Amino acid sequence: MKDEDLLRELVIGCESALESLIHRYHQPLYGYVYRMTMNEQTTADIVQDTFMNLYRHAQYGRVPEQLKPWIYKIATNLCKDYWKKASTRHEIPWARDSELFEMQTIHIMDHQIERQWMLESLNQLHLDHRIIIYLRFYQDLSYEQISETLEIPLNTVKSRLFRGLKQLEAVIDSDQYIEERNTRKSSLQRRGGL
Repeated sequence: MKDEDLLRELVIGCESALESLIHRYHQPLYGYVYRMTMNEQTTADIVQDTFMNLYRHAQYGRVPEQLKPWIYKIATNLCKDYWKKASTRHEIPWARDSELFEMQTIHIMDHQIERQWMLESLNQLHLDHRIIIYLRFYQDLSYEQISETLEIPLNTVKSRLFRGLKQLEAVIDSDQYIEERNTRKSSLQRRGGL
């Protein structure tokens, strides 16, 4: 059953439609919101609030034609509200999750390290660019869906994505330069060159 069909079912009072939508969207929304907040409890709260908003709107019959951009719009706005609160204006922690160190295989650890490094790199971007990159590449929304989700023109989506990717490239290049410099410096120190 399509999302929009489930949404229509929910509007007429079918509770199982909400369960189906939660089943379908919980994990993708959780991943998206976690990347935005980097906090599991806050993520759980925002995802729950997203589905509560969806349910409330359906009760009043106020639902859009397409669900996917709309549900991400709700989640994005809740994330923005989270960041506007004075109590949440702090640096995103760079510390690794303790779960990473409990992993058994090196392959899994390498994958997690690369993933964390990418998230840390993305978190250095301007929020407008970060949101569009998450929606496009992590949530697989089309440019049109992103435009609808964020209520911005299609060309603005494209230009912010372009600028965001350029900014991300600069962050990654900078990180690689620093890592290479530190590696050379360590090598020289071991050889007694410094």
